[in-house]
Amino acid sequence: MDFFNKLGKKANEAYKVTKEKATEAYKVTKEKANDISEEIKLKSKINSLEEKNYEIYAEIGEIVYNEVKDGKDVSKDEVTAKCEEISRNKDEIEKLRTELLAVKKIKKCVNCGEELDIEVEFCSKCGKEQPKIEKIEIKQEPETVKEAEVVEVKDAENNESNNEENNNQ
Repeated sequence: MDFFNKLGKKANEAYKVTKEKATEAYKVTKEKANDISEEIKLKSKINSLEEKNYEIYAEIGEIVYNEVKDGKDVSKDEVTAKCEEISRNKDEIEKLRTELLAVKKIKKCVNCGEELDIEVEFCSKCGKEQPKIEKIEIKQEPETVKEAEVVEVKDAENNESNNEENNNQ
């Protein structure tokens, strides 16, 4: 009987260890999936803004071409407005690229621009010492689940009918 008790305890301990490892693996996998999802979203936003800039470049080119073809001076106001939009898009792209680096847990060398692990103190390409970066955590608010209460409509209809009859009298 003692043999079976020991065997049961060993099996239980093995189960607990396996369960802990599986839980940890799940957490790591979930974190990686979230990071990949966030990376894809950021890259998509960057690509969208870059495509928009190319469309604006084409619009500027068309404006300039049409005005030169017609023998007019190029409308500075219209071109300037388009250039300002491009500048705003480029600023937004830079912000998104910074967020992307944080999600990927990397940084760029202050000297040569090489992508480095966030923990690296010296650049592997140029040897320049890197400033220490505090860990940045991007916290997402949990989505709230809204509950709805179902109320029977039958009673409400009867009450409305009774109210209408009382008002008519």
